[in-house]
Amino acid sequence: MRSVREQAILVALATVVATGSARAQTTPAEGEAPPPAAEPPPKVAAAPTSVPAAGAAEWHEGFMLVPSIGMNTFQGSGAANTGPGLRIGLLAGSRIIELLSLNIGFAFDVVNIDGPGGIPASEYMFDIGFNPLFHFPLEKLEILAGPLAGTFLMKGSLGSGTGALDSWAYGWTVGANAGLMFPVGSKVKLGGLLNFYLRNSLKLCVTANGNDTCRSSDIDAAKTLAITFAAVL
Repeated sequence: MRSVREQAILVALATVVATGSARAQTTPAEGEAPPPAAEPPPKVAAAPTSVPAAGAAEWHEGFMLVPSIGMNTFQGSGAANTGPGLRIGLLAGSRIIELLSLNIGFAFDVVNIDGPGGIPASEYMFDIGFNPLFHFPLEKLEILAGPLAGTFLMKGSLGSGTGALDSWAYGWTVGANAGLMFPVGSKVKLGGLLNFYLRNSLKLCVTANGNDTCRSSDIDAAKTLAITFAAVL
């Protein structure tokens, strides 16, 4: 029988041998390459953000103003003895989507009349109506087009003094707008508008010596074509 001291020595030797074997299994031998480290997960590239093309015409939802100034011409049989006159216009409304804006239109026309025999004559027309616009944005410009419908008031005079004739009329207007706009900033566009107005009188009155003579039929329609310089604000 082994003594207790011998048994303790044998247990200690067995423990040392077992520990050395475990270290030999976990430690790579001399000259042996260590196991490869775990690779980090691949980086996912961020999705590219869309950038508008350089020079592209931008649009902005909300309130919109289109002031314009230019020249009018009257066409048709009712345009005898008239020449080019001043046109001032304004569209005020809202761009509700990229392709459509809803606007109230105002137009003021100075009719350039040559009075018979050199008699002084003047005539003015004021329009107000509904002028929606369809917008067609391209890379470097925007096309505008749309119908119009509204009402007008005309005021005119012929001669001076006691022999002067004053006239006035009112009626309804239909027509169309078209134009090209070029961006000059983040919000402003400049360009031109072409306007066509067909004014049909419901009533025409002439005042002479304090007496009014009115009629509501057989009144020639006034056809107006205008070209103006305009801005979109």
